[in-house]
Amino acid sequence: MIDRKRLGRRMTELARIGGDGTAVSRLGLSADEQRARDLVGGWLSAKGAIVRRDAAANVFARFGDEGETILVGSHLDSVPEGGRFDGALGVLCAVEALESLVEAKTKLRRPVEVVAWADEEGARFGVGLFGSTAAFGRLGRGVGDRRDRDGVSIADALRALGERGDPAAARRDPTELAAYLELHIEQGPRLDAAGLPLGVVSDIVGIYHARVTIRGRADHAGATVMTARADALAAASEIVLAVERIARGRSDSVGTVGEIRVRPGAKNVVPGECVFSLDLRAARDHDGLVREVLASVTSIASARAVEASVDELARVPVTALDPRIRDVLKRATRSVGVDAPELVSGAGHDAQNPALSGVPTGMIFVRSTGGSHTPREFASVDDAALGAQALANAIKELAS
Repeated sequence: MIDRKRLGRRMTELARIGGDGTAVSRLGLSADEQRARDLVGGWLSAKGAIVRRDAAANVFARFGDEGETILVGSHLDSVPEGGRFDGALGVLCAVEALESLVEAKTKLRRPVEVVAWADEEGARFGVGLFGSTAAFGRLGRGVGDRRDRDGVSIADALRALGERGDPAAARRDPTELAAYLELHIEQGPRLDAAGLPLGVVSDIVGIYHARVTIRGRADHAGATVMTARADALAAASEIVLAVERIARGRSDSVGTVGEIRVRPGAKNVVPGECVFSLDLRAARDHDGLVREVLASVTSIASARAVEASVDELARVPVTALDPRIRDVLKRATRSVGVDAPELVSGAGHDAQNPALSGVPTGMIFVRSTGGSHTPREFASVDDAALGAQALANAIKELAS
């Protein structure tokens, strides 16, 4: 039986780490993210779990002995000035689900592990789904050398946490896993509009993340006539508008530029360099969206006589989740009185990595309001408790 009061208390306790009011800034591979891992690991260790951390700073808490494992969890990091529930609620509900099964002395045939993935957001180093990508052997070469704005590399950050600095060493054999389950807030309005607390995810959008650098020529803002300029920011601005136009013209597609930096960065200097992020997502023809945007980057740069380079950070294809696990989750949600609809996720999730590695994977969505990646983000304890109970019922079916 889910302990609603304990779940609510822990939601508050976890939100204090990196928290300021309703905002949370708990970046990946930071000391605050490690404090959150230690807190979660302590709860599970007290219930008899064997807790370990891998080379990518993912933390696992195992109940049971050898055999194909049911893996269940989410992530603990946040975006800067994000909310209290994105990722964290999935870990909290996984913890509560397992604790309820342990307290009920439920006999499980398979071992079960709770996981808290490291740096899912990629807000610090630009590599989203970092921890799960490392665990399933999907990291690109040289990822450990990527640096944050302070010049700290991923390898350095891992070493500061006590690891060796090689995230590729976190790779595990996906055939060891019988299933992966993840609970997450919806981060959208559909469940709230339908008056439903839970949903089941059918598919997850494809995601492309990149860093684009435009190199023009820095010049005097007064003495350089308009026809003689190679303005990097003006070229970048045209590309940003092209991203918006292209994404709007395609169904089930979105495109976002959320970061931009200009050098040398003075009011009286024509910008010589502009670096910006690129986030492209689509439920259908994701590759076509990426190709069209990158072609626009090239053509706009050429027309404006500037240089453009694109540093691809991550590319995750559209991911269909396992139909059998989806049926298990639908039975689990019905068991708590919810006829959960099937939803396509417009956000990326760690669940994509096990699914793409052949692990039967499923996700439960919990109703959320106020948007996401913002302090307004909200999910109720009652909805979370329903989700945790559904998760516990699914684990019991899969592991018994």
